[in-house]
This record gives sequence, structure tokens and C-alpha cells, in this order.
Amino acid sequence: MSPLRSAVDFLESEMNDTPSEGDDSRLLRPSLLWSSLRYREFAVYIGMVFLTMTGYWMRQAQNLYQVYELSGSTFQLGMTGLAQAIPMFALGLFGGTLADLVDRRKLIQLAILGNFLVAAALGVVTITGNVQVWHIIVGTSLTSVLNVVLTPARMAMIARLVPTSHLMNAVSMNSSVSQSGHILGPMLAGLAIAWSDAGHAYLVNALLYVPAEAAMLLLRTSGEPSRPREAVSLNSLLAGVQFMRKQRVILALSLMDFAIIGVGYYQSLLPVFAKDIYHVGPAAFGLLASAPAAGGIIGILALLVAGDIKRKGLVALWAFLSFSSCLAVFALTRNFSLGLLLVVALGITNSLQAVIRHTAFQVLTPDHLRGRTFAVFTMFAQGVGSFGAMQVGFMASLLGAPGALLLGSFLGVVLTLTFWIGWPEVRRFGIGRGSVE
Repeated sequence: MSPLRSAVDFLESEMNDTPSEGDDSRLLRPSLLWSSLRYREFAVYIGMVFLTMTGYWMRQAQNLYQVYELSGSTFQLGMTGLAQAIPMFALGLFGGTLADLVDRRKLIQLAILGNFLVAAALGVVTITGNVQVWHIIVGTSLTSVLNVVLTPARMAMIARLVPTSHLMNAVSMNSSVSQSGHILGPMLAGLAIAWSDAGHAYLVNALLYVPAEAAMLLLRTSGEPSRPREAVSLNSLLAGVQFMRKQRVILALSLMDFAIIGVGYYQSLLPVFAKDIYHVGPAAFGLLASAPAAGGIIGILALLVAGDIKRKGLVALWAFLSFSSCLAVFALTRNFSLGLLLVVALGITNSLQAVIRHTAFQVLTPDHLRGRTFAVFTMFAQGVGSFGAMQVGFMASLLGAPGALLLGSFLGVVLTLTFWIGWPEVRRFGIGRGSVE
């Protein structure tokens, strides 16, 4: 089936699939959007998520900006991405297993404390004038190690904080707050650097983790394992890998995300576009770095309004194709305002495929394998940024930043069409029956 024919079929299907009279299942109900916050424990938890995610994205933007400021080298930006990627892939399975065997509250508290210390240390060495690129790379690597533990422990706590009837709302709220942190964090980084300097910006970043730690101390819900500790073996660690290898829809969507978003990972090159192509300052850079998350929220809201789209596989495929097309235009533009709008569009298309990918994971993975499969799933999802930053940084050192993104756009189109034609399961994937149609 050609992409054009699929687009026509998809549009006809969606236009015909209108709610019947009196059916308000697709209407947003503001009172229900916030229902999970009525539970004290979840409200405290979501405050911690907002602070830690804002702190994470703020420091990531600071790290990239300062590395390029110190070195002027896109290769060093690639090395920063590599420093983030290595712990994710080396320790990802272990982090997911640890979250099932150890008190999750204590793991989260230790990870928050570690993030505070990393930010404070980078602030001190910068203010004293002793900072070098390797300091930032080491700090990036330590942050990655901490997040390998923090992310699965944090996600695993949600089901204990709200009743089952509110679980979907809680997961959606968690995603929205994480996206908000992605918007606010880079903006705070740009403003803090513009108003003060990089060193004091790191200290502001460290302060965000103080109330986050306090929130975890206020949390009363137990983080202890729900079952007696079981022995960890190589087979149990690899069970998630073996399941994903057999489940072609989840495998295909994860591979597409890793490859297509990876080869077009423009985020790590935003400092280059801001400084050398758009010739704007740190405040405008912060706005540019926040634009993908703004687009992500728009994409999520669009899916909420659309309701239960039947042909989700086609939505994901078109999202990947649109992402690669927008990337090419972004690489060629020299206008900041247009570039900002294109980065928002990139965020929209990326969020559409991400939501479909997460939905496929929840529907197609059996309950007894979700924990271990989630660890592998997270390695793909989080590793794409690190792999992408490394790859585009290296390519930019050879082709320049626009050339690296044009190459990523071309490869993205080729990969999307390859999966479109060669993996029909993805094209036919729909959630109407909870399986592959």
C-alpha cells in the first residue's frame, strides 16, 4: 500500500468515525483532567516530578550551551551526548531491576540528592574559573547514572498513589508535567545565563532539587517491594529483550524512534543554530530549546481531542515522515522566527509517534513482563537522545550543522518508507480491538 493511498484511506476513516448524537466521549472535561490531583500523595509526587524534570532539562541545556561556549566544537557536543548514552545502555536493565528490588522512595531520594550535588559542583568549578569541558562531560555522565535509577523508580510509584480508576489520568498528568518541565527548564537556563552567568545558573539549578527532596520526605506511601525479593539471573534480566524481539509492532516502533529521531536529533545542535546561524543570545536560545516541548503538549492535546483514533499505526508512520520533512526545512532556514515554528512542528510530530508507541506498549505487553520490558523500552526511548546527540555532533563536525540535519532528514524518509512497506503489522496496528488489526 502506498503512503498516498494510506493517507486517503485514513482521512476517510476518521471523517466517517464521528461521535453519535449525545456521545461526549471525545469532549474534554476540565474537571476530570485534574482528578488525580485530589489525592494528596499523588499531588505531592507530581510536585516532585515537576521540579526534577525542570531541573534535568535546565541543566542539560546549560551543559550543551557551556560546552559549545568553551570549545566552539560540535565534536565536543557529540562527546557530551556519548557521555550521557553510555550509562543508559550499560546500566539500563540494572536500573529497572533495582527499582523492583529496593525501596523506591529511598532510591528517588538518593537520586535527587545526587542531582543536587552534581549541579552544585558544576556551579562551584565554573564560578571559581576552573571549569573545563571534561568537568561538564563527567557531570553529564553522573546525571545519566542517577537518572537510570530515578526514572524506573519514579514511574513504578504511580500505581501506588491513586486508585486504579484514576491511573490513566495520573499517567497522563505525569506526562504533561514532564513536558512542562521540558519547556520551563531550557527557558530558565537561558534566562539564568543571560541575567547572571553559567556558574550561578548551575546554583539556581541545584536549588530546584531542595523542595523536590522535601516533597519525597512528605510522601507517606511505602516504596518497599510488594513481593519477597527474588534472585536476579541473566535470563530474568533479558526477558524483556526476548519479548520485544518477538512482538514486531513494539519492536518496529521502538526501532523507528531510535533510528529516525536519532539521525535527526536536532536538539543538541540548537546552540549552533542560535549562536552561528540565527545570531541570537542565550534568552532566545532558551526559547528555541523549549519549543520542542511546547509542540509536544500541542500534539498530546490534539490526540486527546481526536479521541480513540482507529489506525494508530498510520498516524505513527505519517508522524515520522512529517518529522523528517520538517527537519529538512529547519536545516535550510536562516530566519529565527520560522526556525522556532519549525521546532514546534518537530515537537508535535515527535509527540504523536511517542504517544502511539507508549499505547502499543501498554496494550500489547502482558502484565508479568511489563517491568522488564519497560526497562528495555526506556533504554530505547532515552537512549535515542544520547545516540542522536553523539551522531549529529560528529556529522556536524564534518558537514556543518545544517548538512548534518539534511542528511538525517534524508535517512529518516528512507527509513520510514522502509518500515512502511516492509513491516505491514505497523501499518495495520490499531487499538480498536486491542491488537493488530
